[in-house]
Amino acid sequence: MHLRFRPRGGRLLALVAVLAVGSRLAFGQPAGEVLSLQETVGLASARSADAETSRAYVQAASEMAVAAGQLPDPVLRLGVNNVPLNKSAQFSLTRDFMTMRSISVMQEFTRSDKRRAKAARFEAEATAVEAQRAAALANVQRSAVAAWLDRWYAEQTDALLGHHGQPLELARQAAMAAYRSGRGTRADVLAADMEVQKLRDRQDANRAAIEMAMVNLERWIGPAARRPLGDHPPLEVPQSAQRLAADAFDSVPEVVAAQRDVALAETEIRAAAQAKKPDVTVELMYSQRGSAYSNMGSLNVSFPVPWDQANRQDREVAAKLAQAQEARAKSEILRRNTQAMVAGKLAELRRNLERLKRYDETTLPLASAQADAALTAYRANTGTLSAVAEANHRAIDATQERLALEAKTAKLWADLAFLVPMPTAQTETATGSLQ
Repeated sequence: MHLRFRPRGGRLLALVAVLAVGSRLAFGQPAGEVLSLQETVGLASARSADAETSRAYVQAASEMAVAAGQLPDPVLRLGVNNVPLNKSAQFSLTRDFMTMRSISVMQEFTRSDKRRAKAARFEAEATAVEAQRAAALANVQRSAVAAWLDRWYAEQTDALLGHHGQPLELARQAAMAAYRSGRGTRADVLAADMEVQKLRDRQDANRAAIEMAMVNLERWIGPAARRPLGDHPPLEVPQSAQRLAADAFDSVPEVVAAQRDVALAETEIRAAAQAKKPDVTVELMYSQRGSAYSNMGSLNVSFPVPWDQANRQDREVAAKLAQAQEARAKSEILRRNTQAMVAGKLAELRRNLERLKRYDETTLPLASAQADAALTAYRANTGTLSAVAEANHRAIDATQERLALEAKTAKLWADLAFLVPMPTAQTETATGSLQ
């Protein structure tokens, strides 16, 4: 099923069929100037690269992963030891045999397993942030598509209201003619005038809605939002959403991001476990004494003594274990919520598609036939003008209800079709992904 009305016969459905061509074609816009939904997605994705979906944090975590895998920098130490402070050798650096001028290099040899665990932790963080970028990109695309749809349906409503003005004006003229000929009343004329004014007020309100939709679309894609819109894509159950349900939603960015958070928490457990093992620091020192004395060399080895692991290192590991358990619980909750959300929207989308089909096949033809019958009866002096007006109102309301239902259904379609972000290359055709 496509997002366009089907002509079924009758005056009102002929109007609806005109709207099906799309407001862009109705206004004679060249095809090369229109803003398609696919281009909107590409522009929004490119525009978000420096904001919502920046790679800076991913790059930062990747750089830290490389740094964490290296040994710490060596430490260079300079010193003067055992300088006499009194008697004849006071402050001399060469006269006392214990005075030494020392230079040393100290290197901490962090265990390779510990360095690998730290590097893996930052790599997992980079992967988690990348998954969050994908989720943010999907949200950007959904928001841009929703803004495009808001403007598209607001413009369709404006065209529909504009076409409704003609029958209302004809009804007003008929009421005036009947009043002048003595067949009608002044109340009929005033009622017809009131309906015309109500329509104008609705047109003004809808034009404000068009401008607001355009401003919202401009927030996502920039000045291109002012261009005329292209045709609407087909409105049907997205095959991608059905595939996601079959795959247990493993490719939905929000679910992927939650899984990456679990993986990150598990790497932090391994890093905390490795941190329990002490590292060795080696210091090599060369000491120079006075010319009458020999120079000295020293080798020192030091390492921490984890004497209270039960209250320090073990508790850090326990904390990481608890955080990982929390991440797993959140991931499972998110998966269940996603599953329920998709199932609910798919069911509602299918119901709405059936309702739209019923509007096209039954409701709108009946409303049009009623309007035609009331007008025929009035022309044959067997009906009233108020009956004509009421029948027209029912037909107009049915058409607008159908358009409102279609707009709601299109939003459901967009939420399902863009659960996973589309390829962001602006030059690529995305038609195949909109199924």
